[in-house]
Amino acid sequence: MGQTDDEMWDEEDGFFYDVLRLPDGSATRLRIRSMVGLIPLCAVSVIPAGLIERFPNLAARARENYERYADLLGGAANPQVPGVDGRHLFAILDERKLRKVLSRMLDEERFLSPHGIRSLSRSHLDEPSPPTDALGPTGEGARPTGTSAV
Repeated sequence: MGQTDDEMWDEEDGFFYDVLRLPDGSATRLRIRSMVGLIPLCAVSVIPAGLIERFPNLAARARENYERYADLLGGAANPQVPGVDGRHLFAILDERKLRKVLSRMLDEERFLSPHGIRSLSRSHLDEPSPPTDALGPTGEGARPTGTSAV
Protein backbone atom coordinates (compact mmCIF):
# COMPACT_ATOMS: atom_id res chain seq x y z
CA MET A 1 0.00 0.00 0.00
CA GLY A 2 1.14 3.51 -0.76
CA GLN A 3 3.85 3.10 -3.37
CA THR A 4 2.17 5.27 -6.03
CA ASP A 5 -0.02 8.39 -6.11
CA ASP A 6 -3.12 6.34 -6.86
CA GLU A 7 -2.97 4.66 -3.45
CA MET A 8 -4.44 6.20 -0.33
CA TRP A 9 -1.57 5.37 2.07
CA ASP A 10 1.27 7.88 2.17
CA GLU A 11 4.37 6.24 3.63
CA GLU A 12 6.16 9.52 4.31
CA ASP A 13 3.26 11.04 6.27
CA GLY A 14 2.08 7.75 7.75
CA PHE A 15 -1.51 8.58 6.90
CA PHE A 16 -4.31 7.77 4.45
CA TYR A 17 -5.55 10.47 2.08
CA ASP A 18 -8.36 10.79 -0.43
CA VAL A 19 -7.32 10.02 -3.98
CA LEU A 20 -8.72 11.99 -6.89
CA ARG A 21 -8.88 10.06 -10.15
CA LEU A 22 -8.88 12.25 -13.26
CA PRO A 23 -10.48 11.55 -16.65
CA ASP A 24 -7.10 10.81 -18.21
CA GLY A 25 -6.61 7.95 -15.73
CA SER A 26 -4.03 9.72 -13.60
CA ALA A 27 -4.55 10.19 -9.89
CA THR A 28 -3.38 12.48 -7.14
CA ARG A 29 -3.60 12.36 -3.37
CA LEU A 30 -5.51 15.19 -1.75
CA ARG A 31 -3.25 15.97 1.18
CA ILE A 32 -5.98 16.98 3.57
CA ARG A 33 -5.83 15.27 6.93
CA SER A 34 -9.44 14.31 7.50
CA MET A 35 -11.54 11.45 8.85
CA VAL A 36 -10.65 9.56 5.67
CA GLY A 37 -7.29 8.76 7.21
CA LEU A 38 -8.90 7.40 10.37
CA ILE A 39 -11.48 5.10 8.74
CA PRO A 40 -9.09 2.11 8.62
CA LEU A 41 -9.17 2.13 12.43
CA CYS A 42 -12.77 0.90 12.18
CA ALA A 43 -11.48 -2.43 10.85
CA VAL A 44 -9.47 -3.47 13.91
CA SER A 45 -10.21 -6.24 16.40
CA VAL A 46 -8.05 -7.55 19.20
CA ILE A 47 -8.67 -11.23 19.89
CA PRO A 48 -7.77 -12.44 23.40
CA ALA A 49 -5.48 -15.47 23.61
CA GLY A 50 -8.15 -17.46 25.45
CA LEU A 51 -10.57 -17.04 22.57
CA ILE A 52 -8.09 -18.47 20.10
CA GLU A 53 -7.54 -21.46 22.39
CA ARG A 54 -11.29 -22.00 22.89
CA PHE A 55 -12.05 -21.74 19.18
CA PRO A 56 -9.14 -23.26 17.24
CA ASN A 57 -11.20 -23.15 14.02
CA LEU A 58 -11.13 -19.34 14.24
CA ALA A 59 -7.32 -19.35 14.19
CA ALA A 60 -7.24 -21.92 11.39
CA ARG A 61 -9.65 -19.94 9.20
CA ALA A 62 -7.82 -16.68 9.86
CA ARG A 63 -4.54 -18.35 8.86
CA GLU A 64 -6.08 -19.86 5.71
CA ASN A 65 -7.58 -16.56 4.61
CA TYR A 66 -4.41 -14.62 5.37
CA GLU A 67 -2.36 -17.07 3.28
CA ARG A 68 -4.94 -17.35 0.49
CA TYR A 69 -5.29 -13.58 0.06
CA ALA A 70 -1.74 -12.54 0.95
CA ASP A 71 -1.36 -10.62 -2.32
CA LEU A 72 -4.41 -8.49 -1.43
CA LEU A 73 -3.50 -8.08 2.24
CA GLY A 74 -0.08 -6.51 1.75
CA GLY A 75 -0.47 -4.02 4.60
CA ALA A 76 -2.68 -6.06 6.89
CA ALA A 77 -1.68 -7.36 10.31
CA ASN A 78 -0.66 -11.00 10.37
CA PRO A 79 -3.26 -12.66 12.63
CA GLN A 80 -0.87 -15.52 13.37
CA VAL A 81 1.61 -13.31 15.22
CA PRO A 82 0.74 -13.06 18.91
CA GLY A 83 1.06 -9.71 20.64
CA VAL A 84 0.99 -8.63 24.26
CA ASP A 85 -0.33 -11.38 26.55
CA GLY A 86 -0.86 -13.67 23.55
CA ARG A 87 -3.52 -11.46 21.96
CA HIS A 88 -3.93 -11.42 18.18
CA LEU A 89 -4.64 -8.43 15.96
CA PHE A 90 -7.18 -8.72 13.16
CA ALA A 91 -6.75 -5.49 11.21
CA ILE A 92 -6.33 -4.13 7.72
CA LEU A 93 -3.31 -2.21 9.05
CA ASP A 94 -0.14 -3.83 10.26
CA GLU A 95 1.18 -2.76 13.67
CA ARG A 96 3.52 -0.11 12.25
CA LYS A 97 0.77 1.63 10.26
CA LEU A 98 -1.71 1.25 13.09
CA ARG A 99 0.70 3.02 15.46
CA LYS A 100 1.26 5.85 12.95
CA VAL A 101 -2.45 6.48 12.41
CA LEU A 102 -3.21 6.22 16.14
CA SER A 103 -0.43 8.66 17.00
CA ARG A 104 -2.02 11.23 14.69
CA MET A 105 -5.54 10.58 15.98
CA LEU A 106 -4.50 10.86 19.65
CA ASP A 107 -2.46 14.04 19.12
CA GLU A 108 -4.23 17.14 20.50
CA GLU A 109 -2.55 19.26 17.83
CA ARG A 110 -4.19 17.10 15.16
CA PHE A 111 -7.42 15.16 15.73
CA LEU A 112 -7.97 14.76 19.46
CA SER A 113 -10.01 17.53 21.07
CA PRO A 114 -11.55 17.94 24.52
CA HIS A 115 -14.89 17.03 22.93
CA GLY A 116 -13.84 14.00 20.88
CA ILE A 117 -12.21 13.39 17.52
CA ARG A 118 -12.16 16.21 14.96
CA SER A 119 -13.24 15.41 11.40
CA LEU A 120 -10.48 17.67 10.06
CA SER A 121 -7.03 17.93 11.62
CA ARG A 122 -6.39 21.00 13.74
CA SER A 123 -3.03 21.29 11.98
CA HIS A 124 -4.87 22.82 9.00
CA LEU A 125 -5.49 25.97 11.08
CA ASP A 126 -1.80 26.81 10.90
CA GLU A 127 -0.96 24.96 7.68
CA PRO A 128 -3.82 25.21 5.18
CA SER A 129 -3.58 22.45 2.61
CA PRO A 130 -1.99 23.53 -0.65
CA PRO A 131 -4.38 23.99 -3.57
CA THR A 132 -4.26 21.33 -6.24
CA ASP A 133 -4.00 22.05 -9.95
CA ALA A 134 -5.28 18.55 -10.64
CA LEU A 135 -8.87 19.72 -10.96
CA GLY A 136 -8.19 22.39 -13.53
CA PRO A 137 -10.06 25.70 -13.44
CA THR A 138 -13.54 24.20 -12.98
CA GLY A 139 -12.93 20.80 -11.43
CA GLU A 140 -15.14 19.16 -14.04
CA GLY A 141 -14.73 15.48 -14.72
CA ALA A 142 -12.88 14.64 -11.52
CA ARG A 143 -14.04 11.48 -9.76
CA PRO A 144 -13.00 10.89 -6.14
CA THR A 145 -12.01 7.34 -5.29
CA GLY A 146 -11.35 5.57 -2.04
CA THR A 147 -13.30 5.46 1.20
CA SER A 148 -14.84 8.92 0.93
CA ALA A 149 -16.07 8.63 -2.64
CA VAL A 150 -19.68 9.64 -3.08
